[in-house]
Amino acid sequence: MASDPLDASDMTTSVPPPIAAKPPARKRARKAAMPPVPHSEPGNEEAAPASGDAASAPAYDAAAVEALATRAEELRVRIRAAEVAYYERSDPILSDIEFDELLLDLRAIEERHPELITPESPTQHVSGEPTALFAQVEHVVPMLSLANVHTAEELRAWQERAQRQLPRATFAYVCEPKIDGLSMNLTYERGLLVSAATRGNGVVGDDVTPNVRTIQDVPKRLRAAPDAPIPELVELRGEVYMRVADFEALNERLAAEAEQAGATPRIFANPRNGASGSLHQKDASVTAGRPLSFLAYAAGTLVGAREPESQWELLRRLAAWGFQVSSLAARVESIEAAQAFCDHLEAERFKVPYEIDGAVIKIDARWQQEELGAVARDPRWAIAYKFAPVQRNTRLLDIWVSVGRTGALTPNARLEPVQIGGVTVSNSTLFNERYIISRDIRIGDTVVIERRGDVIPKVVKPLPDLRTGTEVAWQFPGECPSCHTPIVRVEGEAVLFCRNAECPAKHLERIRHFVSRGAMDIQGLGDLIVERLLTTATIRDAADLYDLTEETLLQLDGFQKKSASNLVTAIAASKNLALPRVLFALGIRFVGEKAATTLAEGLRSMQNLLAATEEQITSLPGIGPRIAASVYEWIQQPSNRELVARLAASGLRMSLPDDEPAAESSNLPFAGQSFVLTGSLGALTRGQAEGAILRLGGKIA
Repeated sequence: MASDPLDASDMTTSVPPPIAAKPPARKRARKAAMPPVPHSEPGNEEAAPASGDAASAPAYDAAAVEALATRAEELRVRIRAAEVAYYERSDPILSDIEFDELLLDLRAIEERHPELITPESPTQHVSGEPTALFAQVEHVVPMLSLANVHTAEELRAWQERAQRQLPRATFAYVCEPKIDGLSMNLTYERGLLVSAATRGNGVVGDDVTPNVRTIQDVPKRLRAAPDAPIPELVELRGEVYMRVADFEALNERLAAEAEQAGATPRIFANPRNGASGSLHQKDASVTAGRPLSFLAYAAGTLVGAREPESQWELLRRLAAWGFQVSSLAARVESIEAAQAFCDHLEAERFKVPYEIDGAVIKIDARWQQEELGAVARDPRWAIAYKFAPVQRNTRLLDIWVSVGRTGALTPNARLEPVQIGGVTVSNSTLFNERYIISRDIRIGDTVVIERRGDVIPKVVKPLPDLRTGTEVAWQFPGECPSCHTPIVRVEGEAVLFCRNAECPAKHLERIRHFVSRGAMDIQGLGDLIVERLLTTATIRDAADLYDLTEETLLQLDGFQKKSASNLVTAIAASKNLALPRVLFALGIRFVGEKAATTLAEGLRSMQNLLAATEEQITSLPGIGPRIAASVYEWIQQPSNRELVARLAASGLRMSLPDDEPAAESSNLPFAGQSFVLTGSLGALTRGQAEGAILRLGGKIA
């Protein structure tokens, strides 16, 4: 690729980069309609067609064929039920990958036995149907689906099939992110929006024009431009979606409203379902209150203006008309470059502020698209490259409570093991008691599990439609599971606490945090060794670590002379770490790495921190009242002050060097200004940007 597709300060742009060289136009008869355009909704794409004709069916006996026919019908029933839940209720009962697996099984049977294909089979039409809630609109050009691939070999096979059909052609490709949203068809007459319809069954969709008019990203009138004249009639296609942060805020709001009203919560499983559910509202004012966005990527019919010669030119024209188009899109000259785009996008997918579940690779030249055409419900000139799933469904077997270093009690789900993104997930967080109650999560439920990147897996929601009546509601225990001290409910907080200063679980978690990466980073001191040191009473707290000797360690099971020597050396090396790392390692509630750095740079020494008032702490840039109150409460505890004194006596650094004087912030360029950082940055990480602002005298809100 010529440039990094994710190196952008914003995720959408008005105009894509200019085309380096426009391919020569092929003389052909102009048509009133663009090629059938695939939609990009997840959960209804087929696997890539076989590279050749289906192999001849083996000679099965009648009983075997009848068994296959029964299995095919069972698959059709399950797929139809999943489609109704997904498209009509916006409340899926299967994850995308589970749906794809059912469709793949059905297709395999039908390819082997074409006589078992029925006209209404899901393999023979685009998934979804118009609903009874809205009037129907017929698309001038059908909205097709996309076949999908998952590997470099499958992507290459797709390219080779196109090459066999056009053996003398040279292909260029437009690569775009596959947004996990709801496909939409917008019709404009002489530049005015007259109709907005869902994909429906690909031919007829729901008329949701009043609702779509509430989306700010959808122009009500096309903007004229010299290279993009307004046509008499045009169908434009794109995706209605929700940004991840907006989706999470919406779910929290819906859960809180349901809890307050004593009603069953209506929680969306993912941003795609949030977008679909918000759009399918009879009252447009409800849709107007939902944070919906729109991104354009295709066109259906076009009358009264020159048709674009390529997909890349179409994106430029959409931007000129006033639509948001993806700034992540790239035009490449080879299938190898297209694969590199997919690999890079998958690696960076969680940095994008909206959900993407893959990439869409399109052959760029319009004449090549027309020549390649479509097979069944899929265009031959476009393919979806699907990423590893972030969500799957599984059973919640039990709920157990863990104790954190501050005494916070966290409920966790024990799950029937399930593979998500190449990782086996058997446990996930449930956050707090309120989270469980607001979502009506029960032991025995089939639940939606989500794992994004390296983030701890979480239970998104249960699937009440799949309940059998054996599920059990769960109640938070009244005492700490470690020390059996009665738990404490802090007013205004969802988290419950164990306040026992001698709780064994709290001691364990405090030391685990103290030695972890980002804190004192003591290599060789893993969780099991920390637990062994505590259970054998070799140490009581973090300060005792600095009194350990090789002789002491050699008395414990599992230690040899070399491992004992290495650990003592690593503990001694941690004494050289700067004050911010020491502050973070202490595990003060709400004090992360950034806040620890701010405290250290603002107060310069541990002695100054222990003597500071709550008002002095609050006055530091980026330190709000909640952090300041937590820090002040921590430094007032005699046991904590004693711990600091013992760490100082062991030789840890308790002040910043005098040759690094604090800057006089009132004379700096950003003095008195506060900044909020959102989205992503091209040249800096978020931490680097925040650090630069702080050094220039600004505050991070």
